[in-house]
Amino acid sequence: MAKLDYNINEMGYFSRGIFKIVAFIFAAMVIVLTLPRFSPFIFPDISGPSPTYDCDDDTLQMYREFERLGIKSTPIVGDLDKSGEAYMDCNHVWLLVKSGDKEIAYDWGTPRFDSQHYEGYTISLDYLLYAVNQDLKGDDSLASTK
Repeated sequence: MAKLDYNINEMGYFSRGIFKIVAFIFAAMVIVLTLPRFSPFIFPDISGPSPTYDCDDDTLQMYREFERLGIKSTPIVGDLDKSGEAYMDCNHVWLLVKSGDKEIAYDWGTPRFDSQHYEGYTISLDYLLYAVNQDLKGDDSLASTK
C-alpha cells in the first residue's frame, strides 16, 4: 500500500483563505445591518433649501443637533465658488465638526471633503442666531439661499 502524504501547509493556507473571506463577509454584513442605526449621528436629518429655510437655518439646526450629542462644531462662512474670498464676499454658511483631532465640514446635513468647505471665516453662534433672526424679519442679506 502506498503511503499518502498530505501537505499540511497547503491545507492550512486554504483554510486561512476561507477564514479571511468568511470574516470579511461577516464584517460587511454587520456594518450594513448597523449603519441605519448610526446614520442619525453621521447624517443629521436636515430639511432641504426652501424660500423660508436656507443655509443659516440648516447650520443652526445641525449645530444644535451636534451640541445635543456632545459634539463640538463651529459655524463657518465663505463662498464655495471662490477660493481665498474676502469676508464681505461670503454668501454661505456651514459647520466644521470636531471628530477626534480632525474637523469635518458638514453642509446641508452631509459631510463634505472638498477643499472649498475648509476655507472661510469662523463666526460665533450669536452671529449665526442674528442671521437666522434677520431671515425671519425678511432680510436675508447675511446669507444666501444656496
